[in-house]
Parts: sequence; structure tokens; C-alpha cells
Amino acid sequence: MFPFKIGKWMGLTCLRSLVVSSPNVRQKKLIHKLQEEKAFRAEMKMFREKIEDFREEMWNFRGKIRTFRGQMLDFWEEERPFWEEEKTFWKEEKTFWDMEKAFREEEKIFWKKYRTFWKEDKAFWKEDNTLWEKDRKLLQEDKALWEEEKALWVEERALLEEEKALWEDKKSLWEEENALWEEEKAFWVEGGPHSVEVQRPEDGPYDLNTEPPSPAFYRGRA
Repeated sequence: MFPFKIGKWMGLTCLRSLVVSSPNVRQKKLIHKLQEEKAFRAEMKMFREKIEDFREEMWNFRGKIRTFRGQMLDFWEEERPFWEEEKTFWKEEKTFWDMEKAFREEEKIFWKKYRTFWKEDKAFWKEDNTLWEKDRKLLQEDKALWEEEKALWVEERALLEEEKALWEDKKSLWEEENALWEEEKAFWVEGGPHSVEVQRPEDGPYDLNTEPPSPAFYRGRA
């Protein structure tokens, strides 16, 4: 029984190490995932601010377009200043379109990263649910093993009580045997069979020429 129980306890120890290690791995992954999500949301907030800045620049540029169109009506009155302003306008327009091109490239990269992030997010939570189910099953198995171990402890306690009772019986037998030895010792100290009057034993007449019976004989009769 004891080698079997030792094997069971070793199995329980290994299982507990797995149960303890599994939540630690899951918790580290979860913390890392939440940190990534926090950083991504901060980056998304910055990108939204860039969108607002771009819209503001776009409205300013449209205002410049309206101003330019209004100035075209006064073309004949202010021809030369108009062309200077037109030159400045087209320069600003080029700057604006360059900015728009850079913005669109950044927007393309952002939305690609956005789709990748949510794809990985979906995979992460799927894996997290799988780990959760695995941990739940391991805890259920550990609970069943604990119940089995508890039953073994109860059984072992009953066996120890039974062994204790056997030792008490054996102790009583030893005390009885020691008492018989003391009685036999006293018998021989007092003179043994020579001190007893010659009498007819139950098994037949007593013969003085015969040898005295051995101590084993008296122990058997006792």
C-alpha cells in the first residue's frame, strides 16, 4: 500500500506544479496583451488628432481657394499683385498635396496595423479561453485527487488504529507469559518437585527412581 500511496503523492505534486505554472503563463500573456492594447489605443488617439489637424488644414486651404477666386474678379485692377499671390498659392497648394500624400501613406499603414491588431486580439482571446478551460479541468482533476487522497488518509488512520489494538493484545500476551515465567521461577527456587509430598499423580503412581520432569513439562501443564 505504501509504494502505491507514495506514487500517488508524487503524481499530485507534479500535477500541482502544472496547475500553478499554467495560470502564471496565462497571467503574463494577459498583462503583455493589455500593455500592447494600451499602447495601440494611445497611438490611435494620436492618429485621430492628426486627422483633426489635417481637416483643419483642408478647411484653411478651401478658404484660400475662395479668397483666390474672389481675387480673380479684381484681376484687371490688381494684375501684378494677383500673379504674385497666385504663385504663392500654387506653392502652398503643392505643400498641401505633399502633406496629403504623406498623410494617406500614414493612414494606409495605420489601418493595416489596425486590422492586424484586431486579428491578433481575436486570436489572443481565443487562446486565453482555451487556457482557461484547461485550467478549469486541471482544477477539477486536482479536486478529485484530493478527495481520493483524503479517503486514503482515512483508510490509513483506520489501519493504524487496528495495528494499535493488535499491539495492545500482544502486550497483554507478553505480560501473561512473563507472569508464567515468574511463577515457574518461584516454583524452582522453592525446591522444585522434591519439596512436594509424594502423592499419586493423576496420570499414575509417582516413582522416586524416575528423573524429575523437565521445566518444559511444567510450562506445558501451567
